[in-house]
Amino acid sequence: MVAAIAWLVAVAVIGLGGAGVAASLNRPPASGARPELTWTGDRQAAPALDAATARLQALSDAVDALGTSSKRALADFVAGDTASLASDLASGTAQLEAVTSSSAGLRAALAAVPDMDALAPLRVSAATIARYRQLLATPGLAANLETDWQQLSARAQAASVVPGLLAQHDRQTAAAAAQGEAGHYQAALALLDAPDATLALARQAAASLARTADVSTLTQWMDRQAAYDAALRRLYTVMLSSRGKVTSAVRAAFAAEEAAKAALPTSTKGIVVIMGAIAQGGLDRAVVDIEVARGSLAAALAAQLAGTPASPTGPAATSPVPTPPAVPTAPPPSSAAAPSPASTGSPAPAPSHRPGATTPP
Repeated sequence: MVAAIAWLVAVAVIGLGGAGVAASLNRPPASGARPELTWTGDRQAAPALDAATARLQALSDAVDALGTSSKRALADFVAGDTASLASDLASGTAQLEAVTSSSAGLRAALAAVPDMDALAPLRVSAATIARYRQLLATPGLAANLETDWQQLSARAQAASVVPGLLAQHDRQTAAAAAQGEAGHYQAALALLDAPDATLALARQAAASLARTADVSTLTQWMDRQAAYDAALRRLYTVMLSSRGKVTSAVRAAFAAEEAAKAALPTSTKGIVVIMGAIAQGGLDRAVVDIEVARGSLAAALAAQLAGTPASPTGPAATSPVPTPPAVPTAPPPSSAAAPSPASTGSPAPAPSHRPGATTPP
């Protein structure tokens, strides 16, 4: 009995060991993939997917360049560097055409990938389908860049004229004040018409920006400039009427001119703050949108080059294989800071009194 039990235990141990060896040598498949069935389809799709990846590289490079121009344009706009701003906007417009062309090329390359239809799971592997899905989503990442750039360009161009107009106004007011200080009141009054017209143009530009930006500080700036111009006009008019005599009206006009002069900003540095506030009215949002698209394209490209495409998250993920995009037939759509105004001289209410020079911002 003891011998029988010992043999039974030995047989059980040997059986269990043999089962373990057999299991280790004959593992079940980890997935349902059948590479022998999709090998031909994968081989045919790989060159087309590589070509689409090359197109994605070109699109990513074009968006990188557009992002650089957009950031430079925003910085030049805030600084009031109209010359550099114009150059950056021209460069960005040319780069936008490259983005449109590269996006169209990518769509065409994706349309040429074979076997990407409803029967794709029977012909190509899941990895090939996942790679195609991710590539299919990339042209859409740049779909809104044209709108973003047009918004940035149009608003920057409209707002960039404001510092130049304010500087021109100051030079014109200074010229009128110089004539008044010399006692040429009639000539000074005639010259004051020019700054009035320039300030009116600046107000028109501010009104167009008010729909998307806070221009309250800019409006206050222009109101103080207008008040000083009106005080100068009143003083020169009174001086002509008094024929050079110091009357109570002359003293009152001179006091009003001094008060308006004291209310003026002491320098043009405030323009930078004003331009920064205007930039928040949609300009910086457009720059952020371009940067988001740039980062998304760079991530998609890195995943493609690494051979591990990310899982699709858009509508393409809801069907086995999305419909290939249609190939477009239409052609792709095509510094110096604001100068400080010259110093202006305050008018002389009487020949014996000549106040110090005035420097409107």
